[in-house]
Amino acid sequence: MYDLMKTIHVVAAVVWIGGVILSQVNGALAAKSGEQARMLGFIRFQAWLGKAYFAPASIVLLIAGVVMVIDSGWEFSDLWIVIGIALYALSVIIGALLLTPKSEQLTAGIEQKGMGDAGVQSLAGQLALLSRVDLLILVLVVINMVVKPGV
Repeated sequence: MYDLMKTIHVVAAVVWIGGVILSQVNGALAAKSGEQARMLGFIRFQAWLGKAYFAPASIVLLIAGVVMVIDSGWEFSDLWIVIGIALYALSVIIGALLLTPKSEQLTAGIEQKGMGDAGVQSLAGQLALLSRVDLLILVLVVINMVVKPGV
């Protein structure tokens, strides 16, 4: 059971972080294009990905991780597991409470004021920074899982 769950856990992590990296590239290209329709399409696609791709991958990752801990003899109080869960929770919070609403605000701002508006550009910059922070958190989770501090 442990090997199966570890495989599922790692594949879900690759799916999640790979998707976030690709989203960073696509977001930068959409922003650089200066094309309003392209940027709106990117933001709308990201909203769909959040629900249909990132959320399921993160849930599968969490479930497989919990089953691994229960099946393995590891403890939920082990430092590397505590760090992993905390960083996972932080990423989920950033996505649900910050990235999603700011994306909706950005979409409305672009539709109402256009991409050249200073407020829209500021919001786009905030969203880009938040998404990069989220990517950094996911990279830290991977490093944590590999290094396993405290073991």
